[in-house]
Amino acid sequence: MPTNKISKLLGVAAAVAVILGVTRYVHGEGQPASAAGMTDDMPGMDMTTMSKPASPSTTPSALPSGYTEINVNQEVQQRIGVTVGKVEQTPLAMTIRAVGIVRPDETRVHLKTEGWVEKLFVAYNGQKVRAGEPMLSIYSPTFFAAQREFLSALRVAKSGLDSDGDQQTVVDTARRRLELWDIPKDEIGKLEQTGKPGKSLLLRSPISGTVVQKTAFTGQYVTLQDDLFVVADLSTVWMQAKIFQYELAHVAIGMPATVSFPSSSQRSIAGKVVFIDPVVDETSRSVQVRIELPNPHGTLLPGMFGDVVISHAMGSGLTIPTSAVIRTGERDIAFRVVSAGRFAPVVVKIGPTRFADRFEVLEGLKAGDEVVTSGNFLIDSESRLEAGAGSMADMPGMAGPAKSEGPKASDKK
Repeated sequence: MPTNKISKLLGVAAAVAVILGVTRYVHGEGQPASAAGMTDDMPGMDMTTMSKPASPSTTPSALPSGYTEINVNQEVQQRIGVTVGKVEQTPLAMTIRAVGIVRPDETRVHLKTEGWVEKLFVAYNGQKVRAGEPMLSIYSPTFFAAQREFLSALRVAKSGLDSDGDQQTVVDTARRRLELWDIPKDEIGKLEQTGKPGKSLLLRSPISGTVVQKTAFTGQYVTLQDDLFVVADLSTVWMQAKIFQYELAHVAIGMPATVSFPSSSQRSIAGKVVFIDPVVDETSRSVQVRIELPNPHGTLLPGMFGDVVISHAMGSGLTIPTSAVIRTGERDIAFRVVSAGRFAPVVVKIGPTRFADRFEVLEGLKAGDEVVTSGNFLIDSESRLEAGAGSMADMPGMAGPAKSEGPKASDKK
């Protein structure tokens, strides 16, 4: 046969072979070797590593709508960082954390009359005083007149001129007036013995403590409304903290609290809740809480910041790591480990309270179940993609082309 005829026959045979190969591929009866090699050789493109919906461990009706079980081999799990955790019975302890400021238990010192400051016995802020020690002296015309009234009543009572006995009532009233000005009884007794009214009135400290604020100065005219000193007993201080409205149900008076100071090397200090503000701040939606702390060495100074932890024990319950729950807004999804490399989506119902890094499980899982705690968002995406691909294949007109059944009889001629 001539060479040119052989060449033409070989060309036709090659064209027919290509056409037949393409036809087999389109109809799903095969795959070109080059395409198969491309997907198998590329890293991460192994089509058998992900979803294998055949023979699921969970019935389709039990799976969340829009999800399906998937397989993920060990290599892919390592690549996307899959980790698992357990559903366990654990203690339920609500932990409330807040930042607080140390405040002193203050006592404001002021006069019960008015006059001019003559002498100061407290010279600076931070000076320590004991209960009953003088803080300042004033000249008060009102106080001087009250002493003279008391002495006059005494003289009348002693003279016996008051036959009705009403003068003793006048003496008792004048004495009581001096007592209400915090004049010690020994000074009133001294006034009664000497009969000489004093010029100056001493203002004494009502408590033992530290002067944290001094506003009085020599020569100042003071009235009943003026706060001259603020004295605080720093052996016990308050930690003022703010908690949010939703945390109120977990805080009660008498509840223990722990306070630590990051700027200090001292250990945490145990205290207790002694006051809860009955009014919620409208702007921050928070409430002031007062915690009482012992301060025997005076190391806690007013104005220091600290971290407050209040724990509320609520028994025990079934819990799951918070990272295992994917919250969509409509439902909460977790991926349960069915077997090595196989994960099933589960709708879980969790409690409203978060306990540190765990949620309480109310429905959907049982103790001992293993769930995906890391990489679950990628598994979630693949599960939904596989479920979506399956649903599209079931739609009319979305199925692959049918295999050729050969020529029809009408085509045979």
